[in-house]
Amino acid sequence: MDILARRLTIISMLMVVFAITLAAAVSADTQRRRHNFAGSIADCTVHTAQFCEQAKL
Repeated sequence: MDILARRLTIISMLMVVFAITLAAAVSADTQRRRHNFAGSIADCTVHTAQFCEQAKL
């Protein structure tokens, strides 16, 4: 019974580490996708003018 409890503990700890790592990766990806384009340098041409309006603020 001790061996089973030890294995369950090890597996549980590994699952916790995996869950925390996955949560950090998802959080970083979410923050990366939320760009604020205000104040950014952009190449404003006729084709990209609609995206440059925010950059001019």
